[in-house]
This record gives sequence, C-alpha cells and structure tokens, in this order.
Amino acid sequence: MSATVVAIANQKGGVGKSTTAINLGAGLAFQDERILVFDLDPQGNTTSGLGIDRASIDLSTYDILVDGVE
Repeated sequence: MSATVVAIANQKGGVGKSTTAINLGAGLAFQDERILVFDLDPQGNTTSGLGIDRASIDLSTYDILVDGVE
C-alpha cells in the first residue's frame, strides 16, 4: 500500500494554510479516502477547526518528537 503525502506550509501567517488543510481533508474524506491531518501549528487552528477541543489533548507533537511513541 502506498500513500501520498501533501504538506501545506508557508512561513507567513494568514495565507490560508489551516483553511486549506481542513477543506482538503474534508473533501478527500467525502470521496472515501483515508486521511490523516497532522497539525504542527502551536496555535492549533486546524485542530480547533476540525472540532477537536485542544484542552482535551494530553500529549503534543513536542512530546512525540522528543519522547517517541510506544
């Protein structure tokens, strides 16, 4: 099984990265594609935009990158 990786990145803020990620992910999901949206932005706008309460998340990307995953 192969996967296509799409990164939505730009150093400048306010260019629509979160909006693009949310809508691209939703569009692919509606086409029955398996997707993973990985929000690396410390502000977590994509996470919030997907309806996930950031206060309910115990670990961060930092924890995974520094401590690893078991």
